[in-house]
Amino acid sequence: MVFKKGAVLALALALCACGSVPQPFRDAPRATTDNPLLDVPSAVGIAVLPVTHVPPPLNREISKALATRLQALDIPAEAVDSNAGLGFTLTGDAQNVVTAPSGVTATIVWSLRSRRGPSGEYRQNVAIPANAWREGATSVEDVATQLAGAAGVSIVALVGGEAPVQVAVPRARLPRIAIAPVEGATGDGRESLRLALIQVMFERGVARDDSNPEVTLRAVMTSEPVPGDQLKVAIVWRAVGRDGKDLGTVRLDNTIPAGALDGPWGPTAFAIATAAAPDLVALLGTAAVAP
Repeated sequence: MVFKKGAVLALALALCACGSVPQPFRDAPRATTDNPLLDVPSAVGIAVLPVTHVPPPLNREISKALATRLQALDIPAEAVDSNAGLGFTLTGDAQNVVTAPSGVTATIVWSLRSRRGPSGEYRQNVAIPANAWREGATSVEDVATQLAGAAGVSIVALVGGEAPVQVAVPRARLPRIAIAPVEGATGDGRESLRLALIQVMFERGVARDDSNPEVTLRAVMTSEPVPGDQLKVAIVWRAVGRDGKDLGTVRLDNTIPAGALDGPWGPTAFAIATAAAPDLVALLGTAAVAP
């Protein structure tokens, strides 16, 4: 089985740098009375705290990016170290942290609280490149923006008093997978695209198992020069079962400027992984495991 997408290999992701986050409530009146009308996040604002168990500066960059994301979704929010009077507090705690030379996987548990108590919780599976996890990495802001973008909509659902929308779990579960590095990838794409795909597939309910996977996804990137100082690039993922059976392939291709992927891939890796994920999930569905 072959899934193909022509001209969908997104090789640039327009993400705004975090920078300094607006603080619209710095001089505003604080919630000091026990008025139930104030228990509305969009009315009194959300204080977004640094993520615990994530090293600096990434812990604060995530909170800044998430505050910016919530503001873009018309939810007043401010990134602060502690809540000095806003009606709601949003905290994130990194749990089940697994560190490897290539990167870190974890689950960030986001909790929204009003002055009256818990208002909701959202769990976000993440995969973070090793250089972003370490202090001083140049890709910290891009990674924080990507994580915040993925969490923003679900947190807005909490603000509305609703549980995040969950994908229905089918009777037959998708197989547990391992994702191999991308052979032939230029720049840091060999590992950065692998880590991006791990996160994107986690968010779609596909379990990871590097020790005894039921399916392994192997990818190869090829390129050839074309007129106009361009490259024709193709990335092909092949799904291989535990028994060695070839389950099929997913292919993305596009024409890009020469040298565009010779350095850090950054958000481009997530754009490519997001484009490939729907077809990869569909391909894994052909090897679904009976309950």
